[in-house]
Amino acid sequence: MRRFRRALERRNSSPRGRRWLYVPYDQLSDRIGPLDEIEPSEAGIVLIESPWKAARRPYHKQKLALVLANQRQFALEQAERGVAVRYVVHDGPYSDALGKLDTELGPIVVMEPA
Repeated sequence: MRRFRRALERRNSSPRGRRWLYVPYDQLSDRIGPLDEIEPSEAGIVLIESPWKAARRPYHKQKLALVLANQRQFALEQAERGVAVRYVVHDGPYSDALGKLDTELGPIVVMEPA
């Protein structure tokens, strides 16, 4: 996680003046949906990694590793494009994590999960 955080910090853009979008782990795309419609310099995304979610079901460990690796890689790719990325690790429901961010970031659009 430390290596990922350092890599993200090196690539990340300023969060000021962005339109923020929560991207669920099953919607990691910048080619469709709201992220496709916003210029990278105007966009900010929130990604949430939740041990709470992972513990709720008997996920296969390799599948869980793949999901987390995909989400982290997506964060790095978006930061490289100029999208501001807020990567949150929260041990609870996603709604709790998002609720804590709205006062800091302003309104957050939520992509419809699958």
